Amino acid sequence: MSALWGTKTQRKRALLVAAALVIPLSGCEYSGPGQGQVQTSPQASMEPTPFHADSVPKPSGFDDMREWSSQQLQPPLPGQLAGSASSNTTIGSGLSAKPGNYELHFICDGPSEAELSVSSWSGVEVLAPVQVPCEGSVFKVQVQLDTEGVDLSMNPGSGPQGRYAFRLVPSA
Repeated sequence: MSALWGTKTQRKRALLVAAALVIPLSGCEYSGPGQGQVQTSPQASMEPTPFHADSVPKPSGFDDMREWSSQQLQPPLPGQLAGSASSNTTIGSGLSAKPGNYELHFICDGPSEAELSVSSWSGVEVLAPVQVPCEGSVFKVQVQLDTEGVDLSMNPGSGPQGRYAFRLVPSA
């Protein structure tokens, strides 16, 4: 029996803990709602309500960022790999691009300029750090990927938070 219940000391401790939990609950009763009528809304029911992704609370800047990035780099181009990011410090973002030649499109907003650099997932520099003006025009540059995957690094410097939209478009 001791293999199942442990030693006498362990049994005593378990009983004392159980008793300590039960004693405060004795004498407790549920008496229902307090005096007066309980108000219920007309929509209150036990039926499940449908889930809507738009009803999930989001950080205040999330919708602004999503709207801004969806308006940048239009129209979408065949085979593009796109992304966006926002940060007040250096931020990185990766795209799962196959080896090949691409045109990188990049646009930023917030600081007067942002530093952009690109490297492959294997760590090879694809684009040395360059200062890109954040004036609303699209920065375009040809890049060649010898291995799969690319990492973009963006830095607003000491300026305000930056918003970035970017895409890789296969070169013909």
